Amino acid sequence: MPADRSAQKLRRWIDLIVALLRRSGPASFNDFKGDVPAYATSEAAPESVLRTFERDKDELIRFGIPIEVSNDLKGVGLYRIKPGNFYLPMLQLGEALGFDTPPRQRARGDRAISTLAFTPDELTLVVRAGRRVQQLGDPYLAAEAAGALRKLAFELALPDDDGTERVRVEPQNDDPAVLDLLDQALRARKFVRFDYHSMLRDAHGRREVEPWGLVFLARHWYLLGKDHGAGELRRFRVRRITNLEIERARPHTPDFTVPDSFDITAYAKWQEAWRIGDGDAMQVIVHFTGSTGIAEESARLGTPVDGEPDQRRFEVRRAQTFARWLLRLAGDARPVAPPEFVATWRELVKATADIYGASR
Repeated sequence: MPADRSAQKLRRWIDLIVALLRRSGPASFNDFKGDVPAYATSEAAPESVLRTFERDKDELIRFGIPIEVSNDLKGVGLYRIKPGNFYLPMLQLGEALGFDTPPRQRARGDRAISTLAFTPDELTLVVRAGRRVQQLGDPYLAAEAAGALRKLAFELALPDDDGTERVRVEPQNDDPAVLDLLDQALRARKFVRFDYHSMLRDAHGRREVEPWGLVFLARHWYLLGKDHGAGELRRFRVRRITNLEIERARPHTPDFTVPDSFDITAYAKWQEAWRIGDGDAMQVIVHFTGSTGIAEESARLGTPVDGEPDQRRFEVRRAQTFARWLLRLAGDARPVAPPEFVATWRELVKATADIYGASR
């Protein structure tokens, strides 16, 4: 791109960001078009100007500018940037924590920005954590960590990297192109279609999914979304997604709305090993007979079964792992359904008893 065109685009981006920051709530394109000279004075057709804005908006979002997109009751697009999501706190280095003193406020434009203070030890820990994340082998996490460290270095002198605490994690070879397409679909709320290999059923199939979120869990990227075929929320390991396509009809109109009840943080937290896996989950019913503390605590990991106070339902993606976990409860819990899992559990009980010569 010629230098003058690059400068023009940068000017448009800056004017657009300023126009959105000036507003206290969501605004339509026509509401703020006059505040962006490149849009207001353009001699191009209105449809062409709108397309230019859509490209600018999408590129800024990909660069990390937190532009929120919604629609009014008539389906007109609304856009906003919340100042609290855009401005960074001022940083300072201090010798004491000073928690008894409220954060200082410093003016940045017409906004009051809190000051975030680090002690030297805290800053060292934050920087070491960021550098460890960069070593994990995931390009997206590494990029985010590098960006965070650059922001810190803008106002603070960061400690040198002493080369200690190197982390080695086996790379999972997720295709960056697939992750990038999923990211685009998530931001635009567009349907995706892909071929998927379910390890649980050892089956291949074409899926149509509403992408609701991406999580990095147990060294793997997972797509969370509503599977139209199953009619419910499912989790897909990104590594097993192939031939990915994004719905191209109405590119600037969302295809779906993510339910308010969906909480991605709940899926990003640590989960029991038997829950983590590919494809469909098996619903296992377990009957608890023991009253020991460990039995009661284990029962709480499941959900109640209607009409059966001593039974709990578990979502299982790794049958062998869950069977071994039940075996540790020493007879205080026995699976009762489905039959295929009960058979797996009994085989494990028999094999274990044969090893130790125990009676069954």
